[in-house]
Amino acid sequence: MSRFYKNSLSAVVLVLAFGLGALAANKRLDNLWSVAESVENFRAEPNGAKLGTLLQGTEIEQIGEQGKWVRFRVEGWIWGPSLDGYKEQEDPADERGGDEPISPLLDELPRLKKLVNDKYGVFYGIALDEDLQRLQLRLRVQDIGDEVLQLRLLAVQRGVFEILEGVVEFQVLRIETNRADGSGEVGARIAETTVADLVRYGDDQETWRMHTRFSKDGGETWAEVVE
Repeated sequence: MSRFYKNSLSAVVLVLAFGLGALAANKRLDNLWSVAESVENFRAEPNGAKLGTLLQGTEIEQIGEQGKWVRFRVEGWIWGPSLDGYKEQEDPADERGGDEPISPLLDELPRLKKLVNDKYGVFYGIALDEDLQRLQLRLRVQDIGDEVLQLRLLAVQRGVFEILEGVVEFQVLRIETNRADGSGEVGARIAETTVADLVRYGDDQETWRMHTRFSKDGGETWAEVVE
């Protein structure tokens, strides 16, 4: 995965090997890198667990290297109240200006839009119903036919779940599109799958179909399998 570039140098592969270490001061400026791709994962160690993502333009400082894996540190800010045990310092000046932190779903919006627009159609929006624990993503498709549309619905569900797993909590994933011939309003076609069934059956289209609810009329009627 080529995701980063070094100023004035060719593209290289960089993923986080988590942890900090000492770095000679005279090498600090020589070891600055910048994320080249729109989004890149960083990990606890080479091929290790995913810890989060870095956005395009994020600057990092290299402090080590192992094969094609680069260990780095990056400076940033996090909203204090989201930290366990955080206590706000007494300061009459609120530097944050009263703004609320960006929601995790909004924070991942650029990746979700890129996923849909690059591969599957035109992104129309995403929303989370916290009461129903249902995530709803809307997109428009061209004339692709029913069979391809079903494959696309499953692919979008997989991609959305991969991006939001562990970031946003939901139990049902609902994808809404227009009709398979490219006509109609977005929302006319619906595929709704529980996260548990998506995890269990998402690698097999036929089994996934058996555990997904479909509607061809905007949710007025439902069928367990679309013919």
